[in-house]
Amino acid sequence: MAPCMYFSFMKPVMIFLLICVLATCYITTSFFAIILFLIFIVVPIVFRYSPSLQRGMIFLNYVRRPFNVNYSQPEVYGLRGTRNFYINTNDNMTLGVWHVLPRNLLDKYEKDKSNYEQLLSHGEPIVIYMHGNSGTRANEHRVQLYHVLRNINCHVLAVDYRSYADSTDVEVSELGVVTDAMEMFKWTHKRANGTPIFGWGHSLGTGIGSHAYSLLEKEDIYPNGLILEAPFTKMSDEIREYPLTKIHRMLPWFEFFIIEPVQENNIIFDTEKHLMDTKMSILILHAKDDIVIPYTLGEKLYNHILKTRVNATTELVLYDAHLKFGHKFICKDKELGNRIRKFIDDSINNAPQ
Repeated sequence: MAPCMYFSFMKPVMIFLLICVLATCYITTSFFAIILFLIFIVVPIVFRYSPSLQRGMIFLNYVRRPFNVNYSQPEVYGLRGTRNFYINTNDNMTLGVWHVLPRNLLDKYEKDKSNYEQLLSHGEPIVIYMHGNSGTRANEHRVQLYHVLRNINCHVLAVDYRSYADSTDVEVSELGVVTDAMEMFKWTHKRANGTPIFGWGHSLGTGIGSHAYSLLEKEDIYPNGLILEAPFTKMSDEIREYPLTKIHRMLPWFEFFIIEPVQENNIIFDTEKHLMDTKMSILILHAKDDIVIPYTLGEKLYNHILKTRVNATTELVLYDAHLKFGHKFICKDKELGNRIRKFIDDSINNAPQ
């Protein structure tokens, strides 16, 4: 083939390839432009004007792992001596609860579940567990914690708030879950006959427990103490620190589209405010490798309530990152039982007479 004929043949091919490259660049650029538009414009707008989306993303009550739980058989999930039952609230909600017997009562009373309610006044401390968002009282890390508390001879009452697990399925709200935590405490208080009662909140449960127990004190009902595992200062602070909001924080409209609508939707969970005037003993536990709720929020909460509470016990325990407890596995701390038992005993011994 003559050179001139060769180049004549290649010219349209090169033009075609150039067109293909340009078209590909255009399509790729357009694709990324659409993705950026969706992430930075559409998502914030949808979030701001959809209260149900806000509630769903914060409470995650529709995430019900493990699946197909048979709540009437806690032993399937490794819990001997555990009773499944339900309480009814004053606003006609039904809450699912597990009552885990303390170790010292297990052998004698395990099979006679008709006595479990009466045993709440037997004298062993009672811990009401308030879980975080998503999942149920049957989640593995929660069950691990029940074992820790059982082994230091505490009753454990693990409650699922309205809209979670097998409790009444209604629209979830801060007021609703806080009401449930208060109702659970009052139900227990009536049956405890003076037995010490402590609350344990994890993650979102710290906001729920802090709000609920501060309101109980205003009604002259005094919990003996509150243990806060991976707490935050207020919901707005937690949203700002949450990993999924990282790409939005740089935007000038972040507060308007993300923070303000949540507050307008009455999802506040201002733990700093709720705890500042309380009398109960408070223990904060936080892992330094927690990426869901940074330990700096737990530390900030501790410093705030330490300054604003008078003659009330406030303790902070931070776990080094190399332990790899993260957001959910402080229950793996081998000294946790001893630490909690000491906090319980000190709170009881130092309680105002």
